[in-house]
Amino acid sequence: MRGLFLLTLALITPVAAQARLPLPPSGPRPPPRIVSFAPPPSVVACQSGQARLVESAPFHDRLWHPWVPPVMAGTTQQSPPAPPTADIYTFSIDAEGAVTDLTRLSMPTMWPGDEQAAALATWRFAAGAPAKGCRLDLTPTTVALSEASPAKLFEIIALQGRQAPPAVSEALSKRGDCHKQPVRRPQIVVYPDLRAFDNTSIAPAWAGIQYGIDANGAVRDVTIVARHGEAAFADTAAASVAESRFLSGSPRTACYAVFSASARATPARPRPELKAYKRPGDTCEVTREALNIPEAKMYPPAYAARKVPGWAILRFDVAPWGAVGNIEVLASQPSDAFGAAARNLVANARPNPPASGYRGCLVPVIYAIPDAVEGDS
Repeated sequence: MRGLFLLTLALITPVAAQARLPLPPSGPRPPPRIVSFAPPPSVVACQSGQARLVESAPFHDRLWHPWVPPVMAGTTQQSPPAPPTADIYTFSIDAEGAVTDLTRLSMPTMWPGDEQAAALATWRFAAGAPAKGCRLDLTPTTVALSEASPAKLFEIIALQGRQAPPAVSEALSKRGDCHKQPVRRPQIVVYPDLRAFDNTSIAPAWAGIQYGIDANGAVRDVTIVARHGEAAFADTAAASVAESRFLSGSPRTACYAVFSASARATPARPRPELKAYKRPGDTCEVTREALNIPEAKMYPPAYAARKVPGWAILRFDVAPWGAVGNIEVLASQPSDAFGAAARNLVANARPNPPASGYRGCLVPVIYAIPDAVEGDS
């Protein structure tokens, strides 16, 4: 009975010992900051000399929320951590001027480096001058969100779309009273036809428009606050805003609208033939269907947003019981991010192999940008 008694005590003690402990106090949260990178340079240093950049896309700004640990008993409030000082990337340039072999050298920081790498993967250098050992050091600067210019806020929303941090939209809304309740309801919304500007540049046009609404619902004081690309894009967008109408109500000021063109897709890089990687003794002669690789590929999100296609070639074995192992990324372009995504894809395969299993399976995993459908832009 003594053993039974001890067991029962052990089961009920944790329940009886539970108590509501107060959360440790925390100091005021540091305000969010916008992290920006310098515009793309005109030349980049490579092993053989400087490579001349002929077309580039800017790096997206990021919103950084410094986190400070709560104050524990016997400790003092800590200072907010400093932002990272640099992101470092190495890459090659092929004969067509495209970026290949893109790798991030710097250690991961408080944000992923894929967004900067994806922008770099869209760049084009002078053709006919292939180079290796190219390096780019990105040194960020920061500014408090509350101190950012309206042009900077418009830029973040335009370039990041639905992925833009809500705090940026809130900061822009605070410049006027357009967001206050009751919100003015639209009566006629005029959408501009901006299709002629789609798919023309890796750094597409965008425009940030500010306007007011009078008591009768007419749009007033339409202003192009910030823009990038062709002036005709911003002019067309502003004209459509001016033609819109709202239901009657209290006048509103500093309403805004953001318009963005669709980026041009980056051309896919050539893919080597699988036979170049075959080894004597490999016994894997199998179809994709037999390997049961998932149809839905996880496209690296930052590269999908920038319309950068890629591919990876993998080798792996399959045990008789269906486990996939010895996965090797033999090659991937234009960045090692595609190799990492393809590795995860193959690791989730559920093949049904013969009793002997498979050895040395070679599989290309292709990430392609689909053609735009009419009416989707």
